[in-house]
Amino acid sequence: MPLHRSDFIKLATVASLGGIVAAPGTAAADDPRVVRVLEVPTDGAKSVLYAQRNNLFRKRGIQADIVPLGSGAAIFAAVLGGSADFGSGSLFPVFAAYAHGVPLRIIAPASIYSSEHADTLLLVQKDSPIRAARDLSGKIMGADAPNDIYVTSTRAWIDQNGGDGKSLRPVELKATEQLAALDAGRVDAAVLKPPYLTLALGSGKFRVLGKPLDVIAPRFLLSCWVATVDYIAKNPEIVNGFVAGLTEAARYTNAHQAETVDMVAAFSGQD
Repeated sequence: MPLHRSDFIKLATVASLGGIVAAPGTAAADDPRVVRVLEVPTDGAKSVLYAQRNNLFRKRGIQADIVPLGSGAAIFAAVLGGSADFGSGSLFPVFAAYAHGVPLRIIAPASIYSSEHADTLLLVQKDSPIRAARDLSGKIMGADAPNDIYVTSTRAWIDQNGGDGKSLRPVELKATEQLAALDAGRVDAAVLKPPYLTLALGSGKFRVLGKPLDVIAPRFLLSCWVATVDYIAKNPEIVNGFVAGLTEAARYTNAHQAETVDMVAAFSGQD
């Protein structure tokens, strides 16, 4: 049974409450607890990278081992499988997991989508015959997963503009692979975020077709940090310390975006 927007809001609220842990406490800063952290290599990684580089985790008794992984769905699967303690990705898989009784819980927000300052855009080749949403009917789209938030919103966007969203054909590709696939013509469109969006627009080879995430809302929580119910119950001090480090980092990185460019570029393997 498909979930509707009202269901998403209710589930997000309940899942967020499920992620609330005990009062903060920290391990000794000179004997930090190593935590395994998975993150998609996009601009959304800047807060966790900044927190690690500037010892915001360490002062709370944590040493974060941060590893890039291609998609939120793969990250969540790794967290559930025990190969990572914390992971970040889109809310949609978390909603689906919660609805099916999977023990994932939201512990912190990761990124917000804002239509007014959108950095998540649908691109096509500059000379593509695709000029409007309805032209995507039957076309191929690169995506993190076949039913991720970008595919779901793009299908709804196509439907709202006179096309057939169900006929859109998603191809699963890592974020690092989507721009190359679009450039080579293996896919007709892709929703990109920085740094890949920045590279694409800077090349002059692509153009923006639209902002399909607008069909969800002009402003909403796009991605989150998660842990398992069992990990949260057994490690409340570590979870609280990790969230506090992220929060402190986000306050700084949101106000100093330019300072994060080199850090994110290195993490994502980009210039």
